[in-house]
Parts: sequence; C-alpha cells; structure tokens
Amino acid sequence: MLLPIASFAKRCLALVVASVLYASAAQAVTVDLITNGDFETGDLSGWNATSSSYAEDFQINNGRFNPRGPTRRVDPISGNYDVMNEQTGYGISTLTQFFTVPDRVISASFNFTYQLVNHYASGFDDPNQQFRVSLIDDAGAVISQIFSTQPGDAAVQGATPLSYDLTSYLQAGVGSTLGIQFDVETSYYYMNASLDDIAMMVETPATVPLPASVWMMLAGLGLFAALGWSRKARNGVDIANCDGPVAA
Repeated sequence: MLLPIASFAKRCLALVVASVLYASAAQAVTVDLITNGDFETGDLSGWNATSSSYAEDFQINNGRFNPRGPTRRVDPISGNYDVMNEQTGYGISTLTQFFTVPDRVISASFNFTYQLVNHYASGFDDPNQQFRVSLIDDAGAVISQIFSTQPGDAAVQGATPLSYDLTSYLQAGVGSTLGIQFDVETSYYYMNASLDDIAMMVETPATVPLPASVWMMLAGLGLFAALGWSRKARNGVDIANCDGPVAA
C-alpha cells in the first residue's frame, strides 16, 4: 500500500508546486491614480483649482456654462460634464491633482482630452499665451512638461485625445507623491481650454493568494505523508518482532 500513497503524494506535490509558481508569477493589475478624471460627479472633487491676477478658476461645464469673453457655450467633451477655465484678463489658471505612486510600477500611461480656443490675433506665445500640462512633485516643482501649445499652432483646436508614457518618471518616484497640473496662461487676450477623460493608468504587480484548493491539497499531502510514515514505522516494528527460525 505504500507505493500508491507515495505516488499520490508526488502528484499532489507537483500540483502544489505548479500552483505556487503560478501564484508567485508576475501577475499585474491596472489602476487609475486620478480621482474624478471624467468630472461626472458634477463638481471638482479630487482637484484643486487656482488662479492669479485676473484669471479665473476652472469651472464645471455641463453645456450651459457661459465663460466671460468671446467664447460661447460649448458642449462637454464627453459625458455630462467637463471643465473649462474662465478669465477676465491676464493671469494663470491651474487645475491640479496629486496622487501617491505605488511601491512598484510596471508601466504608466497618462491620458487626457482637451479642446481650446485662443482669441489672441497673434496666436500662441511661449510662455505668455500658452496651455501647458506638467508632471510635478509634491512641492509643485515641474518634473516634466508633458505637453504645451507652441507658436504657430491652430488657434481653435477641437477635442483632441492625447496619451503619454510616463513609466520612467513614476518608476523613479515609487512611493512618493506626484501631481498632474494643467495651466492656462494668458497675457494678451482671452483663451479657454476644456479638459476631460483624465487618467493615470498604472500597471502594478498584484499579490495573488493561494487558492483554497491548493491549501486543501497541502493538507491532504501532509495527511498522506503522515499515514505513510506511520505505516512504514509499524511495518518496521512488525519485522523486528518476528521470531527468527528455530534451530534444529
């Protein structure tokens, strides 16, 4: 009876090893580090809007928002809401959100959609009449300027989705606090930018617990191993207690 038990135990052990290897493999999950990136809460939850001089804050737009200046009402880029900056003169409007980078990062993709109208007759100017997107540290210092308008760009730009690979930056900042900041700087005349569908998609390793079936196999393996050792020990005692041949 020892051979069948040993064979079964080996098979159980092989299944357990395979399951452990599977569970410890490089499994990953993708999470969005940005809160309320589509603004479908109908407010600026998760975001911080600031302004300087005569600029005004970013405002929620549901299609009925009428900003100051020549820009008229526009529909949200997608869904029921997006955000749009408003201004009464020169200054800078910012929209910022900070997030904590996971301890391990496999990949990171930053996505957003914008549309803008620049009413300044001479077009964009760097940096005085410009729309910018930056990756910042927890003190607000710019780590990387991800996107910016440039002189010669079209004054009117419809909904434009953009995606950037920020893997190297987030891998360098694992465990730290970073932020995404949108700036609209106007020094000459009105400019309005709308934003929507903002996401920081980060792929990170997932902790995969052993399935219950594996724990059951481990318990069964231990039981059969104990039975095998018990039987082996008992057989050894029986052999030892056998009377030897009687001398003639």
